[in-house]
Amino acid sequence: MMSVDSRASGEPSTGQYWSSPIPVDEAELSPVLLRQINFCDDRRGFRAYVVQVFADPAGPPEAMFELAYNRRSKRACAIFEAVRAADLGGSGDRVVAAADPIWVVANSPRTAVDAAFQALVDRSSD
Repeated sequence: MMSVDSRASGEPSTGQYWSSPIPVDEAELSPVLLRQINFCDDRRGFRAYVVQVFADPAGPPEAMFELAYNRRSKRACAIFEAVRAADLGGSGDRVVAAADPIWVVANSPRTAVDAAFQALVDRSSD
C-alpha cells in the first residue's frame, strides 16, 4: 500500500494509505463520472479503476477514488468519495460524500490518482 506521508524510509509512517488502482467494470463507476466521460469523443478508450483510501492499513477503507483513465489520450477523470459511519445509535449505514469530478493529465492510473489528490489539496487551501 502506498502512503501519502513522505517521511524518510525507516521512520514510522502516519497519514493516509491507499491501494494500487484496482480495475473494475465501468458499470461500477458513479453516474456522475460516467456522464463526464460519455461527453468525450474518445470515451471508449477509458478504463475504470478504484483506489481505496485507509487511515489504518488494517482497518476498513475510509474513502476512495473512482477513476476513468484513457491511456491513449493520457486523460483521467476522478471523483473522491469520503465514506464515514453514520452516527452512533443510527442504523449503522455508511454515508458517502463525493467531491466534484476532477480532470487531470497523467501517464498512468497511479499518477492520475496522485494528480487528483493534489488537485483536492489545492482546492482545500483556497
